[in-house]
Amino acid sequence: MSLMLPKGGNAPLPTGRCAVTVTATAPAAASDVCAVLLAKDGTVRGDDDLVFYNHPAQDGVVLSGRTIVADLSAVPAAVDRIAIVAAIDPELPTAHFTAADTPQAVIECGGVRIGFDPPPFTHRETAAVLVAIYRRDGAWKVRAVGQGWDTGLAGLATAFGIVVDDEGRAPAAAPVPVAPTAPAPVPVAPTVPAPVPVAPTAPAPVPVAPTAPPPAPVPAAAMSLEKVQRAAPGLVSLYKAAQVSLAKSGVIGQRAAVYLVMDHSGSMSRFYRDGTMQHLAEQVLGLSVNLDDDGTVPLMFFSNGVDLVADLNLENYRGRIDRLHAPLDWGGTCYTPAMQAVIDHYQSTGSRDPAFVIFQTDGEPFDRKATRELLRRASALPVFWQFVGFGPSRDLRFLRSLDTLDRRTVDNAGFFAAGRQPAARSDADLYDHLMKEFPDWLRAARAAGVIR
Repeated sequence: MSLMLPKGGNAPLPTGRCAVTVTATAPAAASDVCAVLLAKDGTVRGDDDLVFYNHPAQDGVVLSGRTIVADLSAVPAAVDRIAIVAAIDPELPTAHFTAADTPQAVIECGGVRIGFDPPPFTHRETAAVLVAIYRRDGAWKVRAVGQGWDTGLAGLATAFGIVVDDEGRAPAAAPVPVAPTAPAPVPVAPTVPAPVPVAPTAPAPVPVAPTAPPPAPVPAAAMSLEKVQRAAPGLVSLYKAAQVSLAKSGVIGQRAAVYLVMDHSGSMSRFYRDGTMQHLAEQVLGLSVNLDDDGTVPLMFFSNGVDLVADLNLENYRGRIDRLHAPLDWGGTCYTPAMQAVIDHYQSTGSRDPAFVIFQTDGEPFDRKATRELLRRASALPVFWQFVGFGPSRDLRFLRSLDTLDRRTVDNAGFFAAGRQPAARSDADLYDHLMKEFPDWLRAARAAGVIR
């Protein structure tokens, strides 16, 4: 069986030996191929989880030339995903991928042949995750990713929590923070610290331009780790997890005003009672301090109308949701008053950065027609709506329809079904879903002149 995947598409894989071959035309044929073994939180367990020419095998994953061979039956349960990466040396005459030499991937597994040709790389990408082999409900699948980085393999590896030692080269920017007990850097020569090891006759696989080292994600965050540690140490893990997802989606360095809109209809009571809503607010604040340096999230509760407008920040977030919602009455569900309140608030600030609105709800509204019309009108504004649905799938059909709504200037909405137990999802999983469609909207909105 042969299949071609579109970007974002996925397909099941049989459990057994799978080979992923990366192909490309010159000069990208000189690029390096590697694999990164990732845990459920989207980071490596240790630096040995980078499989490359100087460390060609780890836990059932082997590099052979330009092919990664993964024995899925031998991959440990702690490995949730295997990212297949191509990286080009910035010191080559053509120091980045182009539309003409964007690499492709072919997966062969148990008689199944799956191909993926990513959309052309046109933003000076020097490294890219082409496909990811991942676990889902006890089985293996492959997803077409096609996500590029302009920071080379060093920036990509750092985003996954690998410590890169660039001693002896031009100074590199600080990596994404890792836990104090993180394992040693990518292996180096026994007696002399060096960059990521190079083959005697091959260019360095983790290239750094001699005069202008590529930026790393950390300096691009809106608020520094040190400031978060001082003001809200309880949010540090969320800050780091959000930063990893932003880096993976290519959004690190983007600025945005983050809003949180919370459903306060009667059916939502259990999610307030069990702490799910407080936890969501903290997760959103952890994302916000990566995107907006004021450390404050405008917060709205809605039911039939807007029940309360408040804020959430590094000083007041502890127990904030319980204190604010306790005096409020439970109501029905209407989206448009809250959506209009967000638009009015955002426009009143005069912000030049776009707005990223996390709109949480557990069911269909009474004002479905008005919601569709407002979303269409708002598509000409620099506002992206990320709808997050709690509860059973059957109650979220209207939210899905908003994700594919017609007659919009640009697609200005995403949808994520968080399920019946949203708090059981990992922080990394939530952030990955929140960032799934935002990068595409940024590109489309810039092309359409919606944002600068």
